This record gives sequence, structure tokens and C-alpha cells, in this order.
Amino acid sequence: MSMEPSDTPSASPAPAPPAPRANPYASPQQLLYARWLDIGTRIGFLALVVAFALYVTGAIVPHVPLEQLPRYWTMSVEEYLAAVGGPTGWGWARLAYRGDYLNFVGVAILSSVSIACYLRLLPVFRSERDRAFLGIALAEIVVLVAAASGIFGGGH
Repeated sequence: MSMEPSDTPSASPAPAPPAPRANPYASPQQLLYARWLDIGTRIGFLALVVAFALYVTGAIVPHVPLEQLPRYWTMSVEEYLAAVGGPTGWGWARLAYRGDYLNFVGVAILSSVSIACYLRLLPVFRSERDRAFLGIALAEIVVLVAAASGIFGGGH
């Protein structure tokens, strides 16, 4: 006589297999970073497109009129900045209301997206008590902010 499954002696059930991760190739922290990076780069790209459209349509008055640009094309950066009274370093921020400097807002957004991503991860690493990654994220933030500030000689 064959035994039906209900006729078998009761045994402890087999342990359930662990739930599969949403993405077996990336950790939740990596996915969070990637999500924030995606959003930030989309915002930065949109800012660049809008700034360019405002510039080329003349909707916002530029510091250097578009039709005058060809006369400056052969100049070095130093000659150009002297000729047009252009700023160096973060000086562009004072002229961000001008059509030709407004595009730097999009560049600044794109440049700072990684900082925002690391800032978003800080509370995650802290709650997980992951001191190593918390320290690395803090160090990344410090290095990126220091580099953006120009203290290492950039932005002349």
C-alpha cells in the first residue's frame, strides 16, 4: 500500500529559504545611492537644458551677447575673462542671473550630486552602526566639498 502525503509521519517543516534581495548584485545602500544619483543628474540635466534654452532665445540677457562671442573665440581664457570682465572660481554665482552664466547652475547641481548621495547615506550607515562606511562617506563629503571650494588651487 502506498502512503499518501497526509499519511507520512509528521516531521518539523523545512526552514523557509531566505527571501531573495530585490537586486542580488547591489546592496540596499548602493541602490539608494543610485536612486539619488539618478534623480540628481536628471535635475542637473534639466537645469542645463532650461538654462541653454533661456540663453539662446534671449529670454534672459547674457553677460556677453551671443553675437559678440565669435570675436573672443581665439583668445585664451585669461584674455577672454579680462576682455569681458568675467569672474573666476565661484564668482560666476554673482552673475547667475545672466543667460550665459545661468548654465553654471546646472553644472553646480551635477557637481554636487555625489555629495547629496553621501549625505543621504549618512543616517543609514549610522542606524546600521556601520562605522567604516560612515567614516568613508564623511571623508568623501569632506574631500568633495574641499575640492569644490577651490582650496586646492582650482578655479583660477
